Amino acid sequence: MTWHARWSAFVHDRTNLALVPLALGIFVACWWGLPNTDTWVADSVSPRTCGLGAIVETYWPGHFHNYPPLHTAILTVFSLPWILLAAARAGVSQDALQAELVKPLYMTAIEASARIVAAAMALATVWLVKDLWTRLVSKRAGVAAALVVATNATYVYYAHLGNLEVPYLFWLALALREMDRVMCGEAREKHVMLIAAAAALTKDQAAAALLVPIPIALAIVPKFGENKPIFRKNSILAVALSVAVFALASGMIINPSGYHERLAYLFGPASKPWAEVPPGAYGSLLLVRDALLATPKFTSWPIAVAALVGLVLAASRDRGVHRARVLMPALAALSFWIFFNMGARRTEDRFLLPASLFLLPYASVTFDLAARKWSAFGAPMLAAISLALAPAIYGVVVIDATMLEDPRYVAEDWLRKLPAGTHVEVYGSAQYLPRLPPDLVYARPGIEPLGDRRLIPNVTEILDPDLDPSKRNPNVIVLATELSTEGMTSEIAGPPPPAWMSYRDPKSHAFFRGLRDGSLGYDRAFVARCTLPWGAACREIHHSTGGEVWIYERR
Repeated sequence: MTWHARWSAFVHDRTNLALVPLALGIFVACWWGLPNTDTWVADSVSPRTCGLGAIVETYWPGHFHNYPPLHTAILTVFSLPWILLAAARAGVSQDALQAELVKPLYMTAIEASARIVAAAMALATVWLVKDLWTRLVSKRAGVAAALVVATNATYVYYAHLGNLEVPYLFWLALALREMDRVMCGEAREKHVMLIAAAAALTKDQAAAALLVPIPIALAIVPKFGENKPIFRKNSILAVALSVAVFALASGMIINPSGYHERLAYLFGPASKPWAEVPPGAYGSLLLVRDALLATPKFTSWPIAVAALVGLVLAASRDRGVHRARVLMPALAALSFWIFFNMGARRTEDRFLLPASLFLLPYASVTFDLAARKWSAFGAPMLAAISLALAPAIYGVVVIDATMLEDPRYVAEDWLRKLPAGTHVEVYGSAQYLPRLPPDLVYARPGIEPLGDRRLIPNVTEILDPDLDPSKRNPNVIVLATELSTEGMTSEIAGPPPPAWMSYRDPKSHAFFRGLRDGSLGYDRAFVARCTLPWGAACREIHHSTGGEVWIYERR
């Protein structure tokens, strides 16, 4: 079938209307924080990582980058026109090119391209979910499964952004669909393994979701009940090919020392300081409790209950190969939980997102069975499903509203009212600061080396080991959302934080206490908060939304 024929079939397939809720959710607030010199979300690979060519770190001997190279490379390709434009204006000197590229013109364009890619991958993922559950159950179940994912508030949030959550989930959804084709007898083992390699090359934790499903799909199920070897030639060649591709693309072969240092970083300072629960059985129970309590962040309780019923039905009703096929998404969720969540010991929204993508569509099994059993009650059944989806849709509305009412917009408006030339000091990362009006004079003091900071145009970087504003007497001090919390004013107990965690040292905490109690000669003049109408609470996700911005003025 030609691409034109496929597109025509896609357009005329009414079941694809299930993608509309996600498309609408993405469109609202798609410009969040733009134009800007950076993004407002933590752990994004755009615009800085791809726009400043950080992918080179993966292959530069002795160096490494925090994230695998695949999606960074994709976004870097989209960034090349803007990098070339900056080079034409500022030259190819590293310092001059970097200073030019971090200006809002380039960073905004690069961030916009990354968001377009994320939105396309998110929509493709919903379509893959629809296709998979159509294959497993029915066309009606496929539509229901797609609607469940399309109204997943956390998923809609990440579909707006240049983070790696949506890209690696896209590859995982594609891998599950291809595994189902293998279990149906198609010789697509190489497709499965190359897609699995792409998922791991997008974000490392993706591999955790595939460790259980792949052996079942490639080695056991296709020969279930047949007197043939479990380890077939096609599967062995597919595994060997994917391992070779991963080893080459990841830098394991080209840059072994950097790859080893990256692994040490991932399993050390990048993960250990953030563990939320203790190891052992008690910690595992806490993880399960927190995961269950987080259900409203992803969907409604009626959908979650329907998913549980659907999972039980799928496990008990089917037999043989078909039972294995319909349980593969649940096995992917279980695999991710065992090999990632229990190791990381964290239940942040993004770490529970894969399970929500794999498990919640089991609600479609319940809906499909109910529709077949009580087909005479079509309208009441449709109304019941709509009511079940309503709280999930409300969650999407709250996410979009939280982004539209970001307190950094409010802080920006407050700063615009200051007289031109006012001396303002800002503290915190560019990702968490409001956009800075151009007619003020800015400086950013800190104790970390200047070379370790994310540069902000028109902001003078100051190395101040004492964090003493009396040396400069700024008129206004602005704290980023990451620092505008009472926790930053507390005494630090235990070992010092890692060096890369700026403003987390005892000296910085003492400075924040001095601001709070007024001993430094400043009073809190303004607090920018996220407020929504009708009593709705703004949604906080990964310290990137719903925070406050504290602004102090010299007494």
